[in-house]
Amino acid sequence: MFNSVMKIGFLGLLVVVVAITMAFSSGRLAQVGCQELIVLIDEDSPRFIDEQEIMRLVKKADSELFDKKLNDINTEELEKALKKETAIKNIEIYRRAVGLDMDFKGKLIVEVEQRDPVVRIRNDKEDFYLDKEGVRISASGAFTSKVLLVSGQSDEKYAREKLLPLVSFIHEDEFWNAQVEQIQVNSNGELIMSTLVGDQLIEFGRPADFQVKLRNLKALYEQAFSTIGWDQYSKINLKYTNQVVCTKK
Repeated sequence: MFNSVMKIGFLGLLVVVVAITMAFSSGRLAQVGCQELIVLIDEDSPRFIDEQEIMRLVKKADSELFDKKLNDINTEELEKALKKETAIKNIEIYRRAVGLDMDFKGKLIVEVEQRDPVVRIRNDKEDFYLDKEGVRISASGAFTSKVLLVSGQSDEKYAREKLLPLVSFIHEDEFWNAQVEQIQVNSNGELIMSTLVGDQLIEFGRPADFQVKLRNLKALYEQAFSTIGWDQYSKINLKYTNQVVCTKK
């Protein structure tokens, strides 16, 4: 009986000590200021915006960041502000207090996932990327993404509404992603493709029925060019569905 009472008393005392310690720790943590800003970008992610630029954007969104306690930093508002940058697809900002012997250091950590472009659009007035969702990403002098280039008479509206389905198909197909290098859009909205293998120009016509046209072109590559070679023709015309016309050099 006595031992049972002693055990209960000891457990009760232990609970009180832990509660006091936790309260003390919470009080100390509430006083921890923001002393360090850390930006994390996955090494495989595009870098339209680098770590230094993201730091600048965070500081711009909250100019008093390093004068605040960690608990007073509104991470949701910071995330909302940075999401205005179209290159940022997802962002998570969280607080960490690290240290030993009640000597804590406050860190604000920013994890960023940037958008992955599928095409670059370049005309006389603009130079930008689109991702597969059709979100525009401004071109950066510090970073170049190795994606399909579309030049000529293509503005953002035409690229998103007419070209993006074709471009997404090419991007996701291993064969065409390795083969199609550039698309030129002429004044009537027709496409001319340049390929990596062979020096033929492909007169693709309008982007409608692109799956059928690419199927026919692939059949030509596999059944004819594999036998006669890639250097016999200067042009391949796919303007008309289910018709392939080759022009000899």
